[in-house]
Amino acid sequence: MAARLAPLGIVRVEDLLFHLPSRYQDRRQLHAMGRLQAGQEAAVLGEILDIRPQPGRRPQWCVVLGDDRGAVLQLRFFHWVGVMRSQWRPGRRLWCFGEVRVGGNGLEMVHPEWQLADTPDFCLPDRLTPFYPSVAGITQAHWRAWTDAALALSDELLDPLLHLLPAGWPSLKASLYRLHRSADAVPGDADPARQRLALDELLAHYLALREERRLRRCLPAPVLAAPGAYWERLRQTLPFVPTAAQLRVIAEIRADLGATAPMRRLVQGDVGSGKTLVAVAALLQAVEAGYQVALMAPTEILARQLHQRLEDWLQNLGLRAGLLLGSCSAKERRPLLRALADGELAIVCGTQALFQEGVDYARLGLVIIDEQHRFGVEQRRRLMAKGSMPHLLILTATPIPRTLAMTLHADLDLSVIDSLPPGRQPVATVVLPDTRRDELIARMRNVLAEGRQIYWVCQLIENSELLELQAAEDSYTELCRALPEVRIGLVHGRLPAEEKQRRMRDFVGGATQILVATTVIEVGVDVPAASLMIIEHAERLGLSQLHQLRGRVGRGATQSACILLYRPPLSARARQRLQVIRSSHDGFFIARKDLEMRGPGELLGVRQSGERALRVADPLRDEALLEIVPDLGENLLRTQPEAAGVLIRRWLGSSVAYGDVG
Repeated sequence: MAARLAPLGIVRVEDLLFHLPSRYQDRRQLHAMGRLQAGQEAAVLGEILDIRPQPGRRPQWCVVLGDDRGAVLQLRFFHWVGVMRSQWRPGRRLWCFGEVRVGGNGLEMVHPEWQLADTPDFCLPDRLTPFYPSVAGITQAHWRAWTDAALALSDELLDPLLHLLPAGWPSLKASLYRLHRSADAVPGDADPARQRLALDELLAHYLALREERRLRRCLPAPVLAAPGAYWERLRQTLPFVPTAAQLRVIAEIRADLGATAPMRRLVQGDVGSGKTLVAVAALLQAVEAGYQVALMAPTEILARQLHQRLEDWLQNLGLRAGLLLGSCSAKERRPLLRALADGELAIVCGTQALFQEGVDYARLGLVIIDEQHRFGVEQRRRLMAKGSMPHLLILTATPIPRTLAMTLHADLDLSVIDSLPPGRQPVATVVLPDTRRDELIARMRNVLAEGRQIYWVCQLIENSELLELQAAEDSYTELCRALPEVRIGLVHGRLPAEEKQRRMRDFVGGATQILVATTVIEVGVDVPAASLMIIEHAERLGLSQLHQLRGRVGRGATQSACILLYRPPLSARARQRLQVIRSSHDGFFIARKDLEMRGPGELLGVRQSGERALRVADPLRDEALLEIVPDLGENLLRTQPEAAGVLIRRWLGSSVAYGDVG
């Protein structure tokens, strides 16, 4: 049993108490058999009238149960266990709970839960019956027995917050009893007992991240202090003036890099806010200080584009950047790896290939990760291990509401690029049913006649009858047929890397007028001449993804538009999403709405998203709790410093070690 419990994170008796029911049933009321209805879950009490085995390929046993009003109910069992063989007989009384179904001889229950009701220890349930998340081999009876035994020991639980919380908050023991053995209503999200546990959990995450941050500041990092000559030379060659927000964030990063403690900074910026320039400013300071920089992007397309932009900006400074991808041949990799190991190459862009075995750095001082939510914690950890406590800069265009970020990323310093470059016009967003496709294609001719380019985004490579999505290949064929005079390209994830890059270069260079693509172009791809974005089946995408896709246009001087095609009828949730994206261009507002509709998921952790799972708390729903967590945490550390470890172990266990990779 211990081996089966371990994957659930249950290794101590205490862990059982924080493995909470996922739902409850009310079995307290007895139902008259004559009033039962199919589909109903009900508890009944009656006398066994008959037991009939039914032979066949799959033997069955049918038990006829009658109540005091003369009504009967049939019970059907496929497993006739020992206690039933030895103790069940006509005349004995039986309590059962199960789902009522229509059988061959009227209403019946198949394998209901049961107890003999004519024994001295029988009593009707007086509380809600809890159901726990489980695994194979562990029954609900196990969970209820184990949690009964653990609750009996709950006086031994330390409750460090009890005397720090205002009057009216329940104790930890009372909260656990209510959640495991509620005697009345189902404890909902706003129930004081659930709120108390949510507060404890959020505080544990905050304390763990705060402690990791404190320990990290005691570790020596390379001091990347430099006059900034490279950066000033680059600014003089830029065809635009950096925004005040960019300059503010750059100054924050420069101060971090010049300190002895390792930088761990998260830079949030909306689509098109200029995060890449901020990253280049940090890169130049590290290189000027004599160290190497690794920039990791989530896809080869984005890594190549980032590399090209670096090459454009750095060529006047006499610097070059290498490109290391999984698709690179051994012949291409060999000189690059040698240059990194010897320290001859200071800057390298790439994907996960940057941290593979055999990739060594002479003096890795700074790691920059773009769109960090696409990398798992272990991937980030392996890249960081390539240097001796290098500085870390994380870039994301997926805004996190500030209250969440300050608490759930308490180990990171936060910078926000909160303005767009001057001259950027909002993208006009239109919602259209796909019944108007022909009209839309006709209007596309006007856009193309003005020398502009178009994205046409699909969600699948091939047709799926199940999802009824228009596939990229079908859309490509349809557009080629409707617009034979237009140069159209097709890009999707199954293309070989070289072919994918060639087709992307054709579009960036203007050789292709329309690019039909899957969502591989969601992040980072920059084509100023593209002024129209068409997204098929937009109702199936999340708000943040729609906002990212829309951000691929509107990068030039021409007014741009985004057409959201949907297939009627729209669900209420889909209609709400499309209304939000149509009416707003504020990435933080959109991200918040996205969280409200989809849930925050795992904001901290070790899975592919890189975030630890929260068991009870919901950072968005419990935002009011997040606001009191920092002060409560400081108070606890001041008055009961040893209690912080108790809370961290209780809620996080062994996963704490992953916090230092951002």
